[in-house]
Amino acid sequence: MRKIALFLFICAIPMAQAQVDAPPAYPRDGAIKMLENEHVIVWNISWLQQNYPIHRHRYDHTGVYYASGDRIITSTEGEAREVHTEAWNISFQLAGVTHTESGISDKPLRAVFVQIKRPLAGAIQINSSMPQFPDDDPLDRRSNERVRVWEYDEGFSSTASTASIANTKSSVHYHGHDAVVVWFDTGTQANVHFISRGAIHSNDIPTAAVRVFIFEIL
Repeated sequence: MRKIALFLFICAIPMAQAQVDAPPAYPRDGAIKMLENEHVIVWNISWLQQNYPIHRHRYDHTGVYYASGDRIITSTEGEAREVHTEAWNISFQLAGVTHTESGISDKPLRAVFVQIKRPLAGAIQINSSMPQFPDDDPLDRRSNERVRVWEYDEGFSSTASTASIANTKSSVHYHGHDAVVVWFDTGTQANVHFISRGAIHSNDIPTAAVRVFIFEIL
């Protein structure tokens, strides 16, 4: 029994070492860095039809898929599963996951992912009657201990005089949390900018958009 236990322990060492030593998920082929500061790194990602090396996600991350597609995800134990993901699904994953991924669809799965570099931080409170974002009832897509994800789509902006979300007027407000704004001026053209906590303005969307996601970093 002791020999069996020792054998299993020895076999587990390379796997554990691989998880610790695995390179970060990005950069890689098909991943383009869009923005980086002391708080976040934002990537525009395509899962190409190739075998990516084993990698370890060093940061908690969130994001939105904007083109549907398929991939195969393989764990460090060799367990493979085929995954189909639809456009406009919201992603969230805690740091520490180690695996490989391979795109398998002719049109690749695409997403904008936000890696969260910093630890949890409390919200800034401004001592005034000014409202805190969100003050105009966007769609609540996801909330957990690290992020809140809000969405504005064409349906939301239909009450405005134009179909452009960017022209939807909202009141002056402040941001209690850092936020990453990801907006699409067409179905597949992604844009991004960062809003620091404490920022005061009346419009979170810099240019015309058909769909907008705001990731509040907690």
